[in-house]
Amino acid sequence: MNYRPLLFLFTLLSFTSLTACTSVSERQELLPPTTNVTVEDVRSFAAVNEQITALNNLYGAENVLVVSDIDNTLLTSTSDLGGDIWYQWQRGKLPLKPSPEQTVNCLFEDAIGLLYELNPMVLTEPDLHHMVAQWQQQGNAVIALTSRSPKYRTATERELYRNGFDLATTAIKETDLPSDSLTVYRQTLAREMSYSRGIMMTTGMNKGTMLHWLLAQTGQTYQAIVFIDDSKKNIDDMNTSWQGDTVPMHIFYYTRVEHERISANGSVLTAQQADKMARDYQTLTTTLQQVFPARPAQQCLSVQ
Repeated sequence: MNYRPLLFLFTLLSFTSLTACTSVSERQELLPPTTNVTVEDVRSFAAVNEQITALNNLYGAENVLVVSDIDNTLLTSTSDLGGDIWYQWQRGKLPLKPSPEQTVNCLFEDAIGLLYELNPMVLTEPDLHHMVAQWQQQGNAVIALTSRSPKYRTATERELYRNGFDLATTAIKETDLPSDSLTVYRQTLAREMSYSRGIMMTTGMNKGTMLHWLLAQTGQTYQAIVFIDDSKKNIDDMNTSWQGDTVPMHIFYYTRVEHERISANGSVLTAQQADKMARDYQTLTTTLQQVFPARPAQQCLSVQ
């Protein structure tokens, strides 16, 4: 019997199988994760930067969208009063609750907006603005997605620009508009929202839903998205909203500010810090009443 044809066939099949296995292995290194959503707890933007670099190498920077929260993510308050910790305390979202005497009247109507106007903010990490600018220069679209109301836009933009962020340069725009045009939305959905100059303000609506809405409105598509936020609720909302979506979503739960407070004080908010915030706010409102006696003392100046 002539075994040469069988030997040739066996050799050919073995070579083909080996080549196929090698190709699959090589391709797997380039393919995105099998699940479309990943969630990572981080205390530094260094991990975020590593992920964005990897995605840019895989898809191209123009195909990778970066979406970041603002409060206690890009920026943090220079004072407890008016910062995100103060807001969480006033809303009863921390273990330590405000007493009736410490609870602020007209929280949404007057207090939040007033404190945003008065209170300067700083970077959560040194040189973070340079890192974001580098992503923009590489070609990434970078936007801010905040739970703040549109009526706080002026103070929000001021503090972003003052700290070196210019999100207008890489704002998501409608696909059929000229490159130098500005996409602006201001609508009332479940609540009032606005989008302008790369900043989406959602009045506390579901951030996953709002990001889907923005992409649908503009007609923009991406091959990967990176989302950074310090709120567990926002992390969970984005995770849930992106389940089943074909676009990979890389979520970073940024806990730097809270961990620094816990390390320094033993908790996110101490009773002494809460008492000081209450005293400071009382001092502020008393001063305002003295300087501007026409301000109503027992009713809201603004209408929610």
